[in-house]
Amino acid sequence: MTLRDSFPTTSATYPGLANWDAEFEWTGVAPMAVAGFFRDAIEQAPGADRQPFFDLAETIRGDLTAETRRIGDDEGAACLDAMRFIISIPAIMTTVAMGAHGDCYNWLHWSASRTHNVNLRANQGDYRLPPYDGVASPMNAACLLSLPDCITAAFMIARKFGGMDDWCDQIADYCIGHVLYEIVAGDVVRGVPAIVTIANWATNRGHNCAEPLVSSMAEIYGRPGIDDRSKATMAVLFTTAAAQWTRQTHQEWAKEALRELRHVLVEHEVVQLLAVTIDGFEDWTERRVQILGEVRKLADDYRALESGPAAILALEARVAIIHPLIFSLTDFGTVADIMDLLWAWYGVDGMEQASADVLYIGSAHKNGVAYLWPGGQHLIEGDEGGESLEGLLAGLSTALNEYFRGPAGDRALLLDERMLGAPAHDKAPELTAAIARHYRFDELAPHLPEGWCPRSVVVMPAHRDPVQATLSNILGWLAPMEASLAAPLQDRTTRCVSIWPGETQTTEAEVSFIRAVGLHAGWEVKVVEAPLDQRAFQEFYEDPDADLLWVIGHGEQSPFRQSESGLVLADGTVLTSAEIAAYARPETGRRLLVLNICSATATQNRGGLARIGFGHELTTADQSVIGHLWPIDYYAALAFGCSLSLDLAGSSVAEALASTMARMQQPERLIRDFETVDATQEAISRLRSERAAEQISNLLSWGSPVLLT
Repeated sequence: MTLRDSFPTTSATYPGLANWDAEFEWTGVAPMAVAGFFRDAIEQAPGADRQPFFDLAETIRGDLTAETRRIGDDEGAACLDAMRFIISIPAIMTTVAMGAHGDCYNWLHWSASRTHNVNLRANQGDYRLPPYDGVASPMNAACLLSLPDCITAAFMIARKFGGMDDWCDQIADYCIGHVLYEIVAGDVVRGVPAIVTIANWATNRGHNCAEPLVSSMAEIYGRPGIDDRSKATMAVLFTTAAAQWTRQTHQEWAKEALRELRHVLVEHEVVQLLAVTIDGFEDWTERRVQILGEVRKLADDYRALESGPAAILALEARVAIIHPLIFSLTDFGTVADIMDLLWAWYGVDGMEQASADVLYIGSAHKNGVAYLWPGGQHLIEGDEGGESLEGLLAGLSTALNEYFRGPAGDRALLLDERMLGAPAHDKAPELTAAIARHYRFDELAPHLPEGWCPRSVVVMPAHRDPVQATLSNILGWLAPMEASLAAPLQDRTTRCVSIWPGETQTTEAEVSFIRAVGLHAGWEVKVVEAPLDQRAFQEFYEDPDADLLWVIGHGEQSPFRQSESGLVLADGTVLTSAEIAAYARPETGRRLLVLNICSATATQNRGGLARIGFGHELTTADQSVIGHLWPIDYYAALAFGCSLSLDLAGSSVAEALASTMARMQQPERLIRDFETVDATQEAISRLRSERAAEQISNLLSWGSPVLLT
């Protein structure tokens, strides 16, 4: 057998990478040599955007997956296990550093399992960590050398991303023993971060190893000879709930670290420690400028490492750094303080910060909800264990056929891979009840200033729930959801509407209705003609005359990868936000972009604002966006599009969306209103059926669109 036989796709894609006709067997010294060669090749793959790195790594992964199936449990399987582990390490460490947690999750599981399928969301497998029985000592030694890095990534992903609690429960004792052995043997540089990461996970998880592990680390901290950098890593852990098993409070640890170890603090640690030391409004006032400056500097450092959407991903992966500050300011600060902090973290240079005339919703504050607005606050006390928040996220998971992790950690969830991401309209009543139980908007209403409508609504941490729609129903006003934090330009008066008519079952009916509305409203309505390719979209997007851009078509949203989320073009390619953001926009006023496509405003939620999503990344000071939070039924998309165009003819953008949501809940009224435009419109006949009425009036239809600012 040759190397080409075992790696057919890699050899065909990269013919010059290796001597593919060399003899190769999955026994002896050959697997070790090939594993080391592939790992070096992956690490040295050229390209500033890392794409060649991932292309090579994933191509090799595909061949090894096929080889794993072919060999099964026969001789050589253990060497294949070791090779999978070795070549996974560069991808594991790169994805965890990037904040690409979904990809890191897949690499971690694939590195340790013969059956993990990276294309499935749910996997069951037998997971193995080195050393491997029957593998030559040098190859096992190479695996064990990388094991602390793998452990650090695994327990970090388990805490921040999820889906790994059961596995980490099983391997915790082994990992602790291995890392402690490495530390004693002298590998403190990688050993201490690994043991701290395990302790952090265990503390959050409530694992029985947390107390003895943290207590041991606190004792090690005081030993002579422990270097300051290792002490700083442990001290940061002790500023969390882990402090309960040490000699000091979390604030005392933070002050000690800032006083005695500041010279070795790296990256986020200064901000994290300063945040913990704040104990009341006077402390915050005294150090406000310093802390906001440190937060801004840290955010700028992360942005300097990445570009475009990857910079947003890097920030969101680390947003927990500012959680202690958010928590404290929610308790004793003002909404302006919170907005200043968010601007320091998220704000873009060259843009003006928007006003703090907002309704801030702390959606998980003390397992309840905190509402702040200029001059006021209302707190909804959380129940023990965060049951209402857990119920909200479980309800969203069931209603959207997705997985949203809550305060209880990983939960068992049966997902039909074929229906993944498709809304289950029959679950809308349960979701409605879960939203009401957690947010309790009806209790908020009497506390808000009479007649007040905020500039925007700011939710942190953001969830993919219909907050805007529900608030509109209960409070009687609709405010945009905050995405950019930038002061918006003056809205442009709608005179020219440009439509991108992507192919759907109802495109012609929607375009025809918008034309009819435009005739009444005095709009110039332009429709892009074929071919509907990327060049045509750029011309459409850069049109300086269009006050309203209207996109009809199909959208794609990957739960992990921004590069796979966006507008699906006629040839099947996905046009991403990164590509569109490079196009020119009008220089005067703010236009509206309507994305009547599936999942245009769906986001990856990481504990911060809703930021990582197609529509969110296109929201700027000069462009507001309306799009759907999840895949939308074609009846609902048609009803939404026609209704919104009708309302935009005579109302502001926010008022128009509120009116559209209200109309969709009353299908008979919707038909009557449409008939006042033109009773012969095809949309009316398409929407008159009983099935259409049921779909349109469902929360998962009328609650799907959201306005972003």
